[in-house]
Amino acid sequence: MLPYIDILNYHISTYAVMASIGFFVMCLVAWLVTRRQSDIDTTQIVHIALAAMAGLFVGAHVLYGAVNIRILINAVKDHFSLLHSPMDYLNLFIVIFGGMVFYGGLFGAIIGAVWYMKALKLPLLPYFDVMAFCIPLFHGFARIGCFLGGCCYGIESRYGLVYHDAIEPSANGVSRFPVQLLESGMEFLLFGVILALYMRKKLKGKLMYVYLLSYAVVRFLDEFLRGDRIRGFVGPLSTSQFISLLVFVTVVIILAFGRRKTGESHSPARQEACENWET
Repeated sequence: MLPYIDILNYHISTYAVMASIGFFVMCLVAWLVTRRQSDIDTTQIVHIALAAMAGLFVGAHVLYGAVNIRILINAVKDHFSLLHSPMDYLNLFIVIFGGMVFYGGLFGAIIGAVWYMKALKLPLLPYFDVMAFCIPLFHGFARIGCFLGGCCYGIESRYGLVYHDAIEPSANGVSRFPVQLLESGMEFLLFGVILALYMRKKLKGKLMYVYLLSYAVVRFLDEFLRGDRIRGFVGPLSTSQFISLLVFVTVVIILAFGRRKTGESHSPARQEACENWET
């Protein structure tokens, strides 16, 4: 495909270009949608997005390192016998932490955004609803970058294409299903659905749950079409499938607990007790 492009005599990753376009489009859409809302400070949109991107960068690399921690464990067991110079140690660090895992980036982005909003005492839920449609919009562009670069590639399939110069050498030479484009399309679909809910003021304060539940299902299923083994496995499931299950179950429990709590607060017995207390 096209892993790198030349811009002003600079050799730039296509993934970085697509991610940058996604970031710009995401911020623009967020501003256009919220510019007339009283509960959203549009001047904070870019600041929150930058804080989220900083968290995304750290979280994505940390989770990638966790997936590949066995490399470090093996190096320790060998007493670093194969490392003979500072450059060797640097290369080991790059091998362990040099890649990115989306779920790590997602959690990092949420943490970064929450940290910033807490620091400025901004209300979380209104901005979380905006993030719920912004994240899949950004991710849709980023996955196109994955497709062009040849990372996160698909299984061998006659319904696909052949990479010759992918950034992941193991992707080259065979016909592979374009799973990155499939996920990109699903992300844009999620963006459209959640944005429609937002514009119609449906599920206010819960749109992040909608995104997390929906993406967990999408990611769990499309992992079966992934061909890269480097992403790691937990038993028979890939790392992302395992995390998808955890995310889905956690969100369901949170929603069920919240519904039960709401039901209890509106129960006749509780209301009568409150009235007796007040009298």
